[in-house]
Amino acid sequence: MGTLRTDTKPFQREEPQHSRLRNRDENYDYEAGRFKGFLRCDRQQCGEIVVVAGSFTTEFHHDFDHEAEQPITHEVTTYRPHLMSPAPEIIQYPKKLNKDSKEHLLRSFVLFWVDYASCANRLRIVVEYLLDQFGIERENAKGDFLNLASRIEKLTKTKPDQADYLNALRWLGNAGSHDGNVDFNDLLWCLDMLEHAMIELFEERDAKRRTEAKRIIAVKGKPDVRR
Repeated sequence: MGTLRTDTKPFQREEPQHSRLRNRDENYDYEAGRFKGFLRCDRQQCGEIVVVAGSFTTEFHHDFDHEAEQPITHEVTTYRPHLMSPAPEIIQYPKKLNKDSKEHLLRSFVLFWVDYASCANRLRIVVEYLLDQFGIERENAKGDFLNLASRIEKLTKTKPDQADYLNALRWLGNAGSHDGNVDFNDLLWCLDMLEHAMIELFEERDAKRRTEAKRIIAVKGKPDVRR
């Protein structure tokens, strides 16, 4: 997996007139405006180019260089992307993930830079389709609709640990839908939980680790001749 890095050209930055006038009138020592530019994947086999745009602030910190006996100014610029296209894949997902889950997951990566609440809601939809893939019905025997909480409860019987993670995603998605606001760190945690839950549901890595741990304990760390 590669890393997105700034392209050879620096970001283009523009400060709107109203911002310049306000800063001048109120003696603010910073700039604020919009930026756009390109990022490039540093993995040689990839080289993907990503368009990025958003807002920026630059703070100016003044100091005095006693050795040179002259004032110096340090600039600290912070960029806040509001759009990235194509959006980076924030978490990894299994190759076996069904088409509908993958489609909404990829859309959540786009919304992550635009609106946290909308991103959380999209992750909730991923959970719905993920449960479809594992045979959790959307209706009961009478044909009545099962809400997401009821469907996750069915998963609890076989995958209690993963059910807890999916419930967290459900609640965050509810908050995004009804309140229109979610905490950034909670969103990051839920992305991490979703990644972990998908890996365990498809690959059962924890179960395999426990099996191997018991095997190594049984042979007291010595080479297992039965393998």
